Amino acid sequence: MRYSVLFILILSLSLFAQILYFSPYGDLALTIYDPFVTTQPSHPNEIGSFKVLANNALLQILSVQLNQSTDLLVFAKLIGMQLVGMEEEHNGLVTIGDLEIFFRRFSLTLSGAKIEGFQTIFLRYQKGYVVTYYAPESDYYRYLIPSLLTMCSVKTATAKQLYLNEEYGYALSLVKPFEALKPDKGEIGSFVSIEEDKVGYLQVAQEQLQKAMKPEEYAQFVEKNSLTNLSNYRQLAEGVNLVQGNDLFWRIFEFSSQGISYRSLQIHSIIGEDAYTLTYMSKAESFEKFILPATYMIFSFKKM
Repeated sequence: MRYSVLFILILSLSLFAQILYFSPYGDLALTIYDPFVTTQPSHPNEIGSFKVLANNALLQILSVQLNQSTDLLVFAKLIGMQLVGMEEEHNGLVTIGDLEIFFRRFSLTLSGAKIEGFQTIFLRYQKGYVVTYYAPESDYYRYLIPSLLTMCSVKTATAKQLYLNEEYGYALSLVKPFEALKPDKGEIGSFVSIEEDKVGYLQVAQEQLQKAMKPEEYAQFVEKNSLTNLSNYRQLAEGVNLVQGNDLFWRIFEFSSQGISYRSLQIHSIIGEDAYTLTYMSKAESFEKFILPATYMIFSFKKM
């Protein structure tokens, strides 16, 4: 059995550029997404450490033993107090399966350098778990998506809430605060999330291809023929990650409309003769407010 597990781990690392992580007591399982690789934990309560080679981007997993009455928000506040000099831009709660997750987007200064970060915190089996992504300001968006994919990959006992679209034959996990809307013309799916004055939109589009294309090729086609026409278009990061056996190209970009700056996460997937594009968009200052549930939803897309 031990050798079978080792074989599976080696196979996942070599073929899929992913690492299946188990906590020391086996009560937590995560998928660590490329380009993060395993490093040796070196801090108190640290049970997992992963970094990008030749870069200072870091993923850290902490575990803290708790008493039975500990509240998630109280624990999250205590963790936040440990980040001395932290400036918190956004925080909130997301529920994936039966797991309630607190998240925060923050920045801090260490040794004169600005560090950007995103953190998720949750409780299970009388332990508090903290998963934090740190990166230099210039590289924050470059590794944000594989970090969020890792944070969203927590294995839970309860099935996720699925949104099934029988008309167009697809499904994805629906995560609050997003709710389904009636799609407009040109869409096969539309979702919105509203909290106070902050709004996030998620759109699903489909296009039949005239020739076989890889996701990267289609992404270049979309950028050339659509995105570059947007006012003040600027790409912040791009990458390819294998999710659910499919190579998905993603990009984060900015643009402006009527004097307002917007930020988007967009992925492209090729399935058969069709290209699927899923886009999350919000005002730039609200982007990270909904990025965690948006990432989970977008990358859960499945053709039925």
